[in-house]
Amino acid sequence: MKEIVIIRLSSLGDVAMLVPVFLSFHQSYPEVKIRLVTRERFAPIFSDLNFVSIEAIDSGKSKISLLKLIHFAIQLSRTKPEMVLDLHDVLRTKVVRGFCRLFGSKIVVIDKGRAEKNDLISQNGDKSKWLKTTFQRYADVFETSGFPFELGPYFLNKPETKSSKRRIGISPFAKHESKEYSFDKMSIFIEKLAGHIDFELIIFGNGEREERLAKDMSFGIHSVDINIGKMSFSEELGLISSLNLMVSMDSGNGHLATNYGIPVLTLWGTTHPKLGFGPFSQPISNSLFPDEKSYPNLPVSVFGKCDDNSYQRAIDSIPVDGIYNLVLKIM
Repeated sequence: MKEIVIIRLSSLGDVAMLVPVFLSFHQSYPEVKIRLVTRERFAPIFSDLNFVSIEAIDSGKSKISLLKLIHFAIQLSRTKPEMVLDLHDVLRTKVVRGFCRLFGSKIVVIDKGRAEKNDLISQNGDKSKWLKTTFQRYADVFETSGFPFELGPYFLNKPETKSSKRRIGISPFAKHESKEYSFDKMSIFIEKLAGHIDFELIIFGNGEREERLAKDMSFGIHSVDINIGKMSFSEELGLISSLNLMVSMDSGNGHLATNYGIPVLTLWGTTHPKLGFGPFSQPISNSLFPDEKSYPNLPVSVFGKCDDNSYQRAIDSIPVDGIYNLVLKIM
């Protein structure tokens, strides 16, 4: 077999988590090419992987209509791929793999462990249990399809940086409010870090809301660069690859940074790495969690949506000094 089709459409973090899996796969099967079905905007993540080609299911930021989805599925299935691995398993990917099955493709689908995850976040769940990582779940699909391999510490190449200062990326935003450190505490943290003249601070985010908040939380601090809306995604990945450290919420930017072997300090709120979504190859000591005595039932959410108002701001129980001291320790 010379090539396999992989389907993973979203989200940014989950797509970024494919990189160490693909790199590990390539070490064992350098002759096999990967055709990755994903969103067009995610293509730059894989630009350095010459064994991966992108089959964009959309164009730009346009929504995937049912008509477009069916058209894409028909075109893909007509290429008669021998093997299709669905690493997403949602309605859209079921449509795509269904057409491929009709044309004779062998289909292997990820076990996302939905029941296990729901049990873990339930009130009566065994909070001591650590579930299989998403990276391993991806690798398991390859193994089922006849391509077993071990996940190794493989990373994308980083450019040489000429900066005299050490660059710290700060990614203070997330899709869900319960995964965002409070504005006031993040502002204090940024101000403390800015007191180090040998640190260069770069805030990452997306959209007008996050740009406005980033400007407000760094107001009057000249050593902070706000990298929101300034670069293409490819250029932003280049900047991320030059960092010495990324401070991130449980969000996609942490996964983008760790793909380059960059240390990632993660702040956790209602979610937890025991659900399997922690950044690749990062020690647990690089994670900070809410106060266990005040919030004994964590995690209470798989992705960040939280229906328990008493846990909504659990992340704010992480002390600013705790984050600041861990940054200094890692640096």
